[in-house]
Amino acid sequence: MLFLAVTLVMGGRGYLSFVQTVNSQREKVELDLSQLEATFHAIHQRSSNELFRLADQLRVPAENELDDSEAFAPSLISGIESIYYLSNSGTILNSSIQAGSNEHLSEKQISDAVEILRREQRPHANLSCLLQCFQSVFIPVIADDGRELIININRSATLLIQDFYEITGADIALFSVGKESDVLAVDKVFVASNAEIISSVLVDILKSRKYSSHGNHIFFDSILRGLYSARFFPLSSDGNIIPYAAVLQDQSHIRALIIQAIKDIVFSTVITLVLVVLLIGLILKPSLNRVMRLAEVLPLLPKGRFSDAKKLNNAKAKKKYSDEIDVLQYTVGEVVDSLEGMSASVSEHRDELRLKIEALTEAKVFNELILDSSPLVVVIHDRDGVIYNINKLGRELAGLSSGSSIAANINNWVRNEHSSKSLSSSLANIFDSTSKKMQGEMAFFTDNGHKLYFLWTHTCLQINGESRILSMGVDITERKETAQSLYWLGQHDRITGLLNRGSFTESASEYIAKYHDSHHIELVMFDIDNFAIFNDRFGFDAGDRLLNSLASHLAQVLPENCLLARTGSGEFCAIIQYAKSTGQSVKDLNLESLTRFSFDHSDINEEICISIVVDCYDESLSSIDELISNSTSTMAKVKSKIKGTLYYAAESGDSSKLLRQMKYRMREQLQSALADNRLVVFYQPILDLASNSISHCECLVRMLDSEGEFISPAHFLGIAAESGLMPQLDFSVMEKAMRQQRMWEDSGIHVGLSVNITAFTLEQADFESRLVDMISRTGANPARLIFEVVETDALENLSVARKLLNNFKNVGAKVALDDFGIGFTSFEYVRELPVDYIKIDQSFIRFIHERESDQILVKSMVEMSHNLGKKVIVEGVENMEAFNIVREIGVECVQGYYVCRPVPISALDLSLSIKGV
Repeated sequence: MLFLAVTLVMGGRGYLSFVQTVNSQREKVELDLSQLEATFHAIHQRSSNELFRLADQLRVPAENELDDSEAFAPSLISGIESIYYLSNSGTILNSSIQAGSNEHLSEKQISDAVEILRREQRPHANLSCLLQCFQSVFIPVIADDGRELIININRSATLLIQDFYEITGADIALFSVGKESDVLAVDKVFVASNAEIISSVLVDILKSRKYSSHGNHIFFDSILRGLYSARFFPLSSDGNIIPYAAVLQDQSHIRALIIQAIKDIVFSTVITLVLVVLLIGLILKPSLNRVMRLAEVLPLLPKGRFSDAKKLNNAKAKKKYSDEIDVLQYTVGEVVDSLEGMSASVSEHRDELRLKIEALTEAKVFNELILDSSPLVVVIHDRDGVIYNINKLGRELAGLSSGSSIAANINNWVRNEHSSKSLSSSLANIFDSTSKKMQGEMAFFTDNGHKLYFLWTHTCLQINGESRILSMGVDITERKETAQSLYWLGQHDRITGLLNRGSFTESASEYIAKYHDSHHIELVMFDIDNFAIFNDRFGFDAGDRLLNSLASHLAQVLPENCLLARTGSGEFCAIIQYAKSTGQSVKDLNLESLTRFSFDHSDINEEICISIVVDCYDESLSSIDELISNSTSTMAKVKSKIKGTLYYAAESGDSSKLLRQMKYRMREQLQSALADNRLVVFYQPILDLASNSISHCECLVRMLDSEGEFISPAHFLGIAAESGLMPQLDFSVMEKAMRQQRMWEDSGIHVGLSVNITAFTLEQADFESRLVDMISRTGANPARLIFEVVETDALENLSVARKLLNNFKNVGAKVALDDFGIGFTSFEYVRELPVDYIKIDQSFIRFIHERESDQILVKSMVEMSHNLGKKVIVEGVENMEAFNIVREIGVECVQGYYVCRPVPISALDLSLSIKGV
């Protein structure tokens, strides 16, 4: 390995040296070629300057001399081939050409030269190659008579090539490339130094390499004739010919240099390797001998010959210094000592192990006892289900004796009765490395055919190199049956055993989806009248027995295929369907007999009234819930009129659904108005007859809808009461009224305001604290506030009413009893309640000018109120006749359209009065 490493290092070093030599030579060659190209251009420029000077020495002929062609013969000494005299536009006026010369000016040469002279205004020189290559110069001159002429002098490029070769010693060739060719190739060699050799070398180079016919290119490589370098560069283009120049050098001497470098590298590498091998041998031989001696120690160790190994290892050479082999020898000695100690220890442990095996045997027996006592079924089987071990409980359930054949198969007892797939097939994936455990439920069929529910955990084990499955199952039969019972209870009524409301709506939806196209579907709702009173009289146990008896009775009377459920406290619902083709309906069942039910149990003998509503399902309903909702609403309406009757909603044209939808929309509008502060207070003045002026105004609420239209309170107050929104509405109006009263107070207006308060708002636990807080926040004067309470709301409980109305008296406000005369009218109530005003309901006033009986009643109520110290306000005065009658009766205040309609604050006139009062 060491020899190989040294060889690789030396080889790499030699290769690097070779690459550096080659790159150095290549860079030198490329530099030489660049200098040769520059030299060629310099010689060309010098030659052009010489022609320019020669043109300056020429005499410009007169106009009459231009016809004499021999007068201007070119000089052979300067190597001039031809001279042309051209007009300023490029017309040849005269020319002089050496005999045998192939040089002729083309029209393109002339036109290009004239264009360049016109653009640059100075002499122009170029190399022109058609049949031959010539140096050509064009010099603009002015004749003695003022004419502008162009002198063209042409000289063969051979002289240029000779000068280059003499100066540099390098070969050069001028050749042409076809203008349509994209690859650099020799079309024609015009002139070259050493033409025979150079032409063939040039062709070989361009055959070995593909160069573009545009731009400069450098070649440095071997061809058939040897190692050459070349530089190609283009000259000026002429027509369809691209002239190129190629500078070439024979680089055979570089090949010799490279070969010599390779020889030197190989020689130095071989010498170095030989020296390295000799040095390694001299240095490592003693150490290798010692290592071989240590190697003889190792075969003795497995045989237990530790004494011989120690003797062989203890032989030491006399040395002044220790090295790594000494450390290895010391280590071997330590290993021998350790192995000797381990051998003795192994013998000791062998005896201990024998004792432990005996103990494990006892433990195995103990574990088997534990497994046999376990409440789990434990089975070890293979992938085919063949049982290798099974505990006592498993054997008992499977009917296996302790001596049964091991060939028993777990698939015989543990299986899915709803699938043909065996347990072993289900556990096929457990042998994959990604899935070593599986858990799931699967039934265990005992030897006597009894089905038990088991929860199994299956684990893949490796036993003696083979895959086995450990299946452990716990009996969950009791838990499963309990869960099924709980599920049944979740779907059924506990008392009657019928479906409960949730399962009824779910099943009814399935009935409707299945039969609505082909069957006539009807909902029958039964509701026990006064069921709460029955429970109060006889107790809840009796109520449960009544429900149970009625449920059994309904199940017997109604069709067998109907869907019957208990859907409320004393409410039952049934879905009954008949095929449309039969023409039958619920009417054919004679349900009138079910409106009465005799309950006879123990000492209770009671006839129970049952209200029944029958409604039909049609496509206009969105769901069974909507049908039940319609029937519930109809039931409430029917029971409010008469109980214990049968009512067919479809025949009555009941519009409860539309009314409910209108109520829902109005409730949403009211909630939105409360949230967006779209409640507006209108004010209706109340005239004090004694002063003929406005004593106070009643605050009447209006609601603005989303389109800015006012909605009358008759449309939303009832819905607000049903929806529990009255407290929020009352408090909103109270605050608006108090703020308006404070603004009037600050402006010096001493007109009071009356606000309507419902009993539900009064009964709020925090009403008194909110009233005090609102007066404090708004700064209202409570002495100018009157709170109107409806008589029917306030008089249900005298003591409670007195306590609630005292909330207003405590803050200094006044109280008016509104709508007096249509509710619990009683002198005792009027006497006991802390009210200041009695407002007689408008039903007594509207026709008072036509009905004498109304006049007598009103007069009696006024006298009674005055005797009790109460002031009287009448509302609903709409004409002068009624106004005059109530004034004569002696009321204090009048309210109605005759005085003023309710108006917004912007239209309110507090200075109005009645003429003639």
